[in-house]
Amino acid sequence: MTAADLPPAELHFVMAYVFRSPDPEHGRLIHLLARSIRHHYPHAKIVLLTNENGRLSLTDESVEVRVAPSDDERVMTARMRAYSDYVRTVRPGTVIVLLDTDMLVVRRFDELMAPGADISVTVRPYPDMPINAGLLVVRTDDLPRMIDLFSRLHDCCASLTEDEQRWYGDQIALARLLPPPNIRLREPEIALCGEVRVRFAPGRVYNSTPRPWMLKLLCHRPGAHILHFKGHRKKSMALYAALHHGRLARLVGRKRS
Repeated sequence: MTAADLPPAELHFVMAYVFRSPDPEHGRLIHLLARSIRHHYPHAKIVLLTNENGRLSLTDESVEVRVAPSDDERVMTARMRAYSDYVRTVRPGTVIVLLDTDMLVVRRFDELMAPGADISVTVRPYPDMPINAGLLVVRTDDLPRMIDLFSRLHDCCASLTEDEQRWYGDQIALARLLPPPNIRLREPEIALCGEVRVRFAPGRVYNSTPRPWMLKLLCHRPGAHILHFKGHRKKSMALYAALHHGRLARLVGRKRS
């Protein structure tokens, strides 16, 4: 069974973002991400966990907006709490894709949703923070196990310093609870971390950040499935979205044919 075969309620794409003020520009980035999700997974449920400012910033009616507890001083801990609370609300067997708002899905990634692992994470060659928290793919076949994992991830975040809870705390928690056996991967690998079966996947394929020269040429790593537009790269999201899912994609398709 592929993700396309799952009933609509059993594949959820979930984002968590706190808006300090109404921000329609960031709301448009979320719309681009949602459109890229619908292009590849048309029956998926798309959810934004946010605050009241987020509700005012988003005009995409296909995205379900849920107001979640937020903390401007402990952003990462609050996000992990929102994720933990969300996992508790789903039916067993639901696949949950937790992802940052500054991403685009450019190719299906069913292999990260496949049975065999409780959670899939993307790995990079950074010894201190080898897991990029921008993408977590959760299978809830064993829902109590996933509820316990996210509770422990939240508690780990909450035990960190104030600065770490504000930035990178989620990645520190993931590295402590789900340490990857290999941080230089070519293909996904499954390993056991305690009782949790973890699929470690190469970040350059499933959580790929275009380099500056790639932005100039409007390209990305060959074979990438998900693009991550960190920092200043957000300005290029609309062009990449048009290339893959909009008018530019249709124009390129006509030229190739």
